[in-house]
Amino acid sequence: MNKSISKNYILFSLLLLLFFSGCVYYNTFYNAKKAFQEAEDVREQNKYTSGRGNAQKYNIAIEKCLKVIENYPNTKYYDDALFVLAVSYFHTDKFSKADFRFRELLANYPESEYTVQARVYLAKAKLELLENEEAMTLFEEIFVSDVDKEVKAEAAMGLGRFYYDNKNYEDAQPYFMSIRDSLGTDFEKRIAQRYIADGYFDIFKFDDALSAYLQLLGMDIDTKEKYHALYNASQCAFALMKIAEGMDYLNKLMNDEIYYDSLGALKLAVAEGLERENDIDGAQDIYLELTEDDNKRIAGTSFYRLGLIAQFDKDSLALAKEYYDQAVTFIRGTDIGKDALMRSSDIGKIDIYAQKLVIDSTTSQEAIDEAAFAQFQLSQLYWFNLNKPDTAILEMEYLIDSFPTAYDVPNAKIALSQMVRDYYGDTTAADSILQAILVEHPRSDKVPQVLDVLGLKGTEADTGYAERYVRKAEDFLIDDENVDSAKYYYQHVVDNYPESNYYLHSRFALLWIMDEYEPPGDSTLYYAYTAFVDSFPGNEWATQINQILRESGTKRTNYVEYDSTYDDSADLTEDELALLYADSIDVAQDINNSDESSSYLDPVEKLAIAPDGSRCTKLPIDPIEIKRPFVYPDAAYSDGWEGFLYFQILLDFSGEVTDYVLKIKSPNEAINREAEETMKTMKFDLFRIPTELQESWFYYKFQVMKPSSLR
Repeated sequence: MNKSISKNYILFSLLLLLFFSGCVYYNTFYNAKKAFQEAEDVREQNKYTSGRGNAQKYNIAIEKCLKVIENYPNTKYYDDALFVLAVSYFHTDKFSKADFRFRELLANYPESEYTVQARVYLAKAKLELLENEEAMTLFEEIFVSDVDKEVKAEAAMGLGRFYYDNKNYEDAQPYFMSIRDSLGTDFEKRIAQRYIADGYFDIFKFDDALSAYLQLLGMDIDTKEKYHALYNASQCAFALMKIAEGMDYLNKLMNDEIYYDSLGALKLAVAEGLERENDIDGAQDIYLELTEDDNKRIAGTSFYRLGLIAQFDKDSLALAKEYYDQAVTFIRGTDIGKDALMRSSDIGKIDIYAQKLVIDSTTSQEAIDEAAFAQFQLSQLYWFNLNKPDTAILEMEYLIDSFPTAYDVPNAKIALSQMVRDYYGDTTAADSILQAILVEHPRSDKVPQVLDVLGLKGTEADTGYAERYVRKAEDFLIDDENVDSAKYYYQHVVDNYPESNYYLHSRFALLWIMDEYEPPGDSTLYYAYTAFVDSFPGNEWATQINQILRESGTKRTNYVEYDSTYDDSADLTEDELALLYADSIDVAQDINNSDESSSYLDPVEKLAIAPDGSRCTKLPIDPIEIKRPFVYPDAAYSDGWEGFLYFQILLDFSGEVTDYVLKIKSPNEAINREAEETMKTMKFDLFRIPTELQESWFYYKFQVMKPSSLR
């Protein structure tokens, strides 16, 4: 009796365990299916737009399905779980995992109800994985198989959208057309037609696009699709110079009160249409009206368009600048706003570059060169940025006539020749300008460029300029190892071409030849190297010399003295002193919070106190390398500030700046930011710094000079 009761108890327990185990299994899959369906419902609403579902719900489905697959293999809902898992992977962009699970489903459950859908999804996953050959094979099998039209439509839409999303519009069109013409439902046909129209529009086939949009308007579309079709149809008509037709499409939208909120954008399009019709005054009137629009984008775009009209149609750069500045206040961060800012800045540069120099007997050559360069920039500004070729040519001719001795005259003549060639199409006149360079500036570094354009390289005319002698020297040195001949030609450049860019190149080469082939055996070469660096700092040849000195172990600490007391106070302006006074109390308290008597520091001492409270040492040497040279920012042109900034810096074992603090700033933030960007790319010669100071903080005096054109 007791044994019978015991057996019954065990049997009941096992049944109970199986029951609850089955409940857990079913509940797990039920929750997965529920989350999956909620995600699919969202995706279905966005099916032919973003195509995205609820990622969070898909992830819940993935988590639950994995539990079913891992804990309950070969059960009733296993293939269901596989399909839900694979689709969830696909719609969360885990295409490799989706591919694996779809193939598992097709291999192990060929009779599953999900087989057909799995094949379509597998083909789309192969596309995303760029396995195009396998994908196309799968799609071909679907298209020729005896499956429902709905399945073929989904496959065609998948292929079409893949090509469309990758901007391969022409390959996408046949698939969209197959949906529109036979495979799709009315809804799918409408979506396919929009893809067809937008695809033509994006590749500028405006005639085909217009026809496609008109065909879309003949379908049962909603108000949003109607707006899109009519608006884009108007743009196609404008592009085809069918202005009246384009206006009709826009008027249909403007006369429909449903689109009242879009009235500003529609008027903007009407104004652009008037511009295309060359009704500039009519367009201008609409733009002026729209500058009062509550929508900042509409108002800002209208100011921008007014600026373009003032610049190109009314020939009023001052008025154009006013409009561009207004546009920037509304739409600064947009592409149009950035273009407006650039155009305003370009027009503003005219006043900077247009300052004329009156030359007399006291005018230095340096001043002439600076004035000529500013004039060159002015001409380039008119040519490239302001689209005023006539003015650009006149300004370049003024440079050549007014500053005949300037360094940039050959460059100006080359630019003028190209302008004449491009604008007037006068090849004879252009070549004549270039030929004059060969006669009037035979030693210019620009001669090789002129010879190349005239087709005279390698002829008898191909001589007399510095580059040619440098190339001869290199040929003798490298190919023939003829040191004496190489030295001869390098020395010829040094003696005869002091204005050439090859002058320093040749001076360095002579020193390098001495170092490599004729070492003097005493300190002569060392002093020659250091004299070069001190005379011509901050160029690539000086950098190479410093590298040579470092590699040879040569130290140059005898060239500088290091002092931990601040001795530049005379250079500080009243504003800089005020800056130091302003927070000297805070600095002192940071150094020693417990010492009340230290609550004030003399401002000129502040620079000598490092961020960690240690003593700074003045760094009196220039950097040997600057990876990002300081460029005077355009935003500071209006201030025209120049002077000294003061940094506290820390160097690493190689001499590079690893930390810095800008202690005395300029009043212009753009200058401060540019200086900081330069400071952190500087590298100093550690051989010129005593070993005991190499890991300490230094303070460094950074000079900011405004461009010569602003002087």
